[in-house]
Amino acid sequence: MASLKSGKCTEIKKFKFDDGMVLQVDVSVFSSGHNAKVKFQLQKCSQTWILHWGCIYNGNKKWFVPSFYPSGTTVYKKAALSTPFIKIGDAYVVEIELRDPKIHAIEFVLKNARHDKWLKMNGASFHINLHKEIEGKNDGARNGKCLLNETSHNENIEKPLRHSLCSATFFPKLSTSSSTWQGLSQKNNAFSNMYVMSLEETSSEMVGEKSRSIRFLNNEGPKWMKFPASIVLPLGVFEKILSEDINKEVAKKIASLGERIDRGDISKLKTVQETVLQIKAPRRLSIEVRKKMKSSRLPWPRGRGDDTWTRVWQAMKMVWASKWNEGAYVSYRNTNTTYDKLRIGILIQEYIRADYAFVTYTHHPVSQDSSEIYTEIVKGSVETLVGASLGRPMCSVTKKSDLKSPTVTCYPSKSTGLYTKSTRSIIFRPDFIPENTNGYTCSGIYDSISMENKEEVVLDYSRDRLVTDLRFQGLIHSKIAETAKIIEDLYGCVQSVEGVVQDEQVYVLQCKPIL
Repeated sequence: MASLKSGKCTEIKKFKFDDGMVLQVDVSVFSSGHNAKVKFQLQKCSQTWILHWGCIYNGNKKWFVPSFYPSGTTVYKKAALSTPFIKIGDAYVVEIELRDPKIHAIEFVLKNARHDKWLKMNGASFHINLHKEIEGKNDGARNGKCLLNETSHNENIEKPLRHSLCSATFFPKLSTSSSTWQGLSQKNNAFSNMYVMSLEETSSEMVGEKSRSIRFLNNEGPKWMKFPASIVLPLGVFEKILSEDINKEVAKKIASLGERIDRGDISKLKTVQETVLQIKAPRRLSIEVRKKMKSSRLPWPRGRGDDTWTRVWQAMKMVWASKWNEGAYVSYRNTNTTYDKLRIGILIQEYIRADYAFVTYTHHPVSQDSSEIYTEIVKGSVETLVGASLGRPMCSVTKKSDLKSPTVTCYPSKSTGLYTKSTRSIIFRPDFIPENTNGYTCSGIYDSISMENKEEVVLDYSRDRLVTDLRFQGLIHSKIAETAKIIEDLYGCVQSVEGVVQDEQVYVLQCKPIL
């Protein structure tokens, strides 16, 4: 790449389509640190699209997959990438950071997420040259006329096979230094030294997929869509705490054990977990957690002062320690990525004592019918749903074209459910963005820690409103289906949604793409 005197130069290109939609491509070239950033913005867009793209080395014509690409991207045939656009304000956006200086250009086409249609540049891929020197900031735009092409399955274009998480925020590698931690929140220096934040105080670079998803849906979804009260220990807080003077010896031990693990000695994983539990909490952490929980209306766990904080701190360390459980480590290393790049934040959420728990899919998992929403629901907590006892949940199918008319296909037969004794409690959930893991999502591998044990309760569906009251039954299944459909539309790809129902209110706990 040509040497640039200024720190950053930007070129803007615009492509206008026959239906009025505009694609703006901002190419930013950096003189040091990064190769280039490419930002795609779809404006006046009424449909959802996926960016199907690849990189070009100078002198070659074939696409190749770069070593780094946005979270949620899927790899197709080791030669192409598919990244869904995410809605930000009035536009749909994808941001790509290209670190390899040998990358000469990026090529792409747009695929309609719902129909078999592709947007190409006069029948060919769009081509963005990265090696042309940009003379200062160009506020003008180069315009190109594009044609909408509806392709058949026989055309010579690689197509993505699976939907992926509709997210494209780049998460930089973090170190354990305090300067790097402060750099995470450079957009708002008032928060640069905080251990704990509300979701509204964070930027996308600070948090993982769970936090980012809740914040996005809370901002973009309807007001009636509910979420548990939440605060977050952002990405990098663990490394910040580990770098402080009170934890110097523990940090050295973890680093030494990490070197042995990197050489293949996975027998030391358990020792690392035990060592993480020896980390001491900075005094300010306790103060911040208490204040932020109070201001966010999160319940403080029952118990006496210092004893309660000890339990809270232990739960946090157990979430961080689960990074080194054997299943997670082996699975991650099988992706040929660097494990120490993974940062785990902690999402502290209210644990809602649910009347019912559900999971719903916006693409029927059995019939593979994309016009149907499939829902499973049980009495009790989410743990009841995923296998606390034998038996089946209540199942329903709802047509996306008629969300008010769900059809129950199976009645429940779960014999026991799991409940917390308290009506209000908290849970600590791992919050992370895997870096360049080729589709590996880490789902369910890291530990969530609840502050209260759950007890088994014998279930009696024969007198439950979900079975006996058909109006109530239809209302709940319809609300769940409507929630799932809205989330699918906001993200622009097929979703599974997990949540609970309390007092007829639907709460979303998390959502993720169906891969």
